[in-house]
Amino acid sequence: MPMIEGKKGAVSMRKVLIGIGVFVLLVAGVGFGLKFWTKDQTSTTAQVIDLLNPFVTQETVYVQTTSRYAQRYKDSTGNSMDYAYDTVSYNAQGQARTIRYTAFGKKIKPNHYLAITTKGQNVRQWAEVAWRNIPSAAQVKLK
Repeated sequence: MPMIEGKKGAVSMRKVLIGIGVFVLLVAGVGFGLKFWTKDQTSTTAQVIDLLNPFVTQETVYVQTTSRYAQRYKDSTGNSMDYAYDTVSYNAQGQARTIRYTAFGKKIKPNHYLAITTKGQNVRQWAEVAWRNIPSAAQVKLK
């Protein structure tokens, strides 16, 4: 087996490959574990972790809107208010996840339904959806 010369002597290629393998397994384990750690957390940190994590997949979830928002703040121009909503969402299989989505410039009308495209806690986009277009497993949970 080839040897790599260093200051403290030779290191076999096998030891280098084992070290690289252990490092890859650690990184993969952390990434996979973070997928579960960020579930139901609405923090910016959770959103960024899920955005960068290759183990988190994109999916569409469904919510029923409410009049209660979690946070209200001025937008970056200072001319209008943005509203952040924390709510329980359901995917096509009916699995629940708490997410935060933001309405820019106005409040969302209550008792409507939204289809929200997410990558974990990171909301990509949302749009109003008709009840008939929501998967039946999610409909059961939203009633």
